[in-house]
Amino acid sequence: MADKHIAFSDQEQQKIEGIVIDKDGEAALRYLSDLIGQFKAHAGHACGPKAAEGAPGHG
Repeated sequence: MADKHIAFSDQEQQKIEGIVIDKDGEAALRYLSDLIGQFKAHAGHACGPKAAEGAPGHG
C-alpha cells in the first residue's frame, strides 16, 4: 500500500485539537469517518491518478 500524506487546514487542525482536548470519542469517530470518505474520493489508479481520468486504453 502506498504512503499517504495528509495536509490539514488551520481550521481542521483546530477541530482535531478540540476533539482531543475534550476527549470526545463520538466527534473523533465522525471526523475519521469523514476523512475515510475523502481518501476513497481521491483513490488513484494503478497507473496513477491522471491515468484514471483519461480515455480507456490510454493509461
